[in-house]
Amino acid sequence: MNRPPALEALSEALSRLPGIGVVTSERLAYHLLSVPRAEALELADAIHRCRDEIRLCSLCGNLDQEDPCAICSDDERDRGLVLVVEGPREVVSFEAAGFQGLYHVLHGRVAPLEGIQEKDLEVQKLIDRVTEGTFREVCLATAPDLEGEATADLLRQALAASKTRITRIARGIPAGASITQVQKSILADALEGRRQMA
Repeated sequence: MNRPPALEALSEALSRLPGIGVVTSERLAYHLLSVPRAEALELADAIHRCRDEIRLCSLCGNLDQEDPCAICSDDERDRGLVLVVEGPREVVSFEAAGFQGLYHVLHGRVAPLEGIQEKDLEVQKLIDRVTEGTFREVCLATAPDLEGEATADLLRQALAASKTRITRIARGIPAGASITQVQKSILADALEGRRQMA
């Protein structure tokens, strides 16, 4: 017996989420039908609210409900140090590790096999921010894998003409690891041991 079209559509929509396969999406769809209606609709409301209220910070590209974001608006932060990260999830990770500077979110990394090029990232915006001359140091905190290293090298070259010190987080992070999955103590050490890029 085929599933009802509405259930099929829900299962298919859930299967498009990262890390959710066909079996898991089917299990989730049946779960959402088995819980009280209010509980299932709470999920729908949370998604709707996120889509309506979360926006990109016009300064750093982080996600927040305010623009500028809470980090860019915080006068207590070190405004001479900017940490360049691939996405908003990395901001959360570095915040947990105690980073006190500002951020620049690229919204991706160079990945030619996936069709992601420099023009698809917030590289020009970073160059513009650095050219303004308000930063003494730009620390590149892309992932320590092939694409992350290529992105860091591209940024180093793009910022070479500036007088700003360009650094890279230390190598304490395991090669190929995702920044978001690394313990905060390791991230703190990687920040502490950052080195100048040649």
